[in-house]
Amino acid sequence: MPRYIKGDLFTHRGKGVTILAHACNPFGLWGGGIAAQFRKRFPYANKLYAEHCLKNRRGLLGSCLLVPANDPSDFIETGPLIACLFTSDFETSEAKILEHTELSIRSLAQQLESIPEVEKLNGVPLVNMPQINSGIFNVPWERTEAILDENRQLLFNVYTL
Repeated sequence: MPRYIKGDLFTHRGKGVTILAHACNPFGLWGGGIAAQFRKRFPYANKLYAEHCLKNRRGLLGSCLLVPANDPSDFIETGPLIACLFTSDFETSEAKILEHTELSIRSLAQQLESIPEVEKLNGVPLVNMPQINSGIFNVPWERTEAILDENRQLLFNVYTL
């Protein structure tokens, strides 16, 4: 079961490499909702996301892109890793969005296996996210929550305001 935290997702500080995840479209645009906040706070990650979408126009739904929040060459704190969960192209049915969510979460779990420094709780990688899919993608939160609840490879902190 996801753990709910009332507060600002962007204030999370953990031990190890922090993962901040959100649901994305495959068009390279973090234009609205929480994605717009990611764009404003993490322009470097937004640039990498947009480039990835441009290079990989097909086949992104159901995948996860993991990118650094900040440019490592800028001599600033590296910050979290941003997990871009490709769940919808705005034309996708609710059932397909949920299928893509499950696949993108699996993709994220696989990628985190190769990052030993990732923040963990009881030895399990911890992912911090808002109530993905429930905003612009218009999927009832309970449906996405059920997918997170079934996943045994990751733990989730879900931030609510």
